Amino acid sequence: MTSPPPPPPRDPNLPPDPATDPTLVDPVTDPTLVDPAARRVVVDEEARQVVRPYPWWLWVVAGICLAAAIVFGVLWFMERDDSGNDVPSFVGLQLTEAQDRASAAGFSLETVRQASSRPSGVVFDQAPQAGAELEQGAQVMAVVSSGQQQVTVPRVVGTKLSAAEQLLTDLGLQPTDENVQSTRPKGFVVAQDPTDGTKVAKGSTVTLRVSNGAGEVKVPGVEGTNLNEAVPAIVRAQLVPVVIQVPSQEPKGTVVAQDPAANQQASAGSKVRLNVSGGPSSTQTLTVTTSETTTTTETETTAITTTP
Repeated sequence: MTSPPPPPPRDPNLPPDPATDPTLVDPVTDPTLVDPAARRVVVDEEARQVVRPYPWWLWVVAGICLAAAIVFGVLWFMERDDSGNDVPSFVGLQLTEAQDRASAAGFSLETVRQASSRPSGVVFDQAPQAGAELEQGAQVMAVVSSGQQQVTVPRVVGTKLSAAEQLLTDLGLQPTDENVQSTRPKGFVVAQDPTDGTKVAKGSTVTLRVSNGAGEVKVPGVEGTNLNEAVPAIVRAQLVPVVIQVPSQEPKGTVVAQDPAANQQASAGSKVRLNVSGGPSSTQTLTVTTSETTTTTETETTAITTTP
């Protein structure tokens, strides 16, 4: 069987025949053909999209909004700046002065009290610090001194010096000691000043009189002093005052003589006679006997009246 004869050669001057050229399609059935020769052309749809400019009125609206935002920001800043004040310094002022200064600056002053070495009623700290900017009517905190913290002096008589010093130090007090003649064991506190129960400022000094164990004491000189001063001095020296009222031109109640004399050594607990002026016509004899000296000394007084 013989093959059919080949088609006759195509005239190049004739238009392409879709029946014989597979690259050609009918333009009626395929709308993507845009080539006049009816060849298939693949068109990128995204590339065909045309970017159009924004309308002119949209730019006008954007400009107006931007200008309004700038004007609003400037006005807000100016208003905020006008309503703020610098916080003045209140440190070192009395509370009433600080309140007046705060009111004049447009602030309200809130206070809190704390113990301080500053005098009572003086402002020694504040928040915020001076120079900070706050709105008018804002609150400022001032810390006002309530004075030094008070401490109650404990009883340390009868304890060893080391224990007494430790106790006082723990309470914020400053102990100091001096040796005195006493029949008490050496190193024990026999007297204290201030006495126990006294309220003092924290950091105050408490004097401790400590026994040296020698058993002898120095007689204090009280001649010329008032009886109210002489008796406590004799008691503090671990001695017992015996008061005798005698006629004298000296003011009533003045010690005109003493025995033993001042600065002599005497046994702790021994008696010291004190001649006290009772006025020009007085003949009354008053004997005062005290027990062994502590911070709380009981005194027994016996009055004997004689006639001349």
